[in-house]
Amino acid sequence: MSPTLTITDIHSKKRNEALEILAQISRVEKKTFPTNEAFGFGEDLWRKKPNTRVLYATQTEGARSDLIAYAVYVRQKGVALLHKVCVSPSHRRQGVGQQLMSYIQQRLRKEGCQSIQLWVDQAREPARALYLRCGFEEREQIPDYYAPGRTGIRMVLDLERDG
Repeated sequence: MSPTLTITDIHSKKRNEALEILAQISRVEKKTFPTNEAFGFGEDLWRKKPNTRVLYATQTEGARSDLIAYAVYVRQKGVALLHKVCVSPSHRRQGVGQQLMSYIQQRLRKEGCQSIQLWVDQAREPARALYLRCGFEEREQIPDYYAPGRTGIRMVLDLERDG
């Protein structure tokens, strides 16, 4: 059974709360991605980038609320570029990524976005499988996109097709 998630936009939080969440995200990011691919989750993400959205998912058990996933996307007119989707290792394969992706699709559709694009490492099979399940199509491959020997795949989801 999929956990019940609360998905929140850090931009809806006050500064101190947003910075604490960004610090939590940053810790997960550093454990999950190679140093050269780890995103910097600093205060500027909360304050200075109006087209950038940082969403995070928490799961509440008793009095505890744990950050278990996050995503970052940038809106450019009718297109959203999904830069990062991460589910903490202990919560993978439980439907968390699917719920987060579904939330993002619904939100962007409501905002009038026509499509979502992303790049994924060909070797990241679980991520590719998630995106395919969510309706993304593989459109382009670029060898050595991430590093020598690591192919990047551009995936696109047409939000108008099934909206």
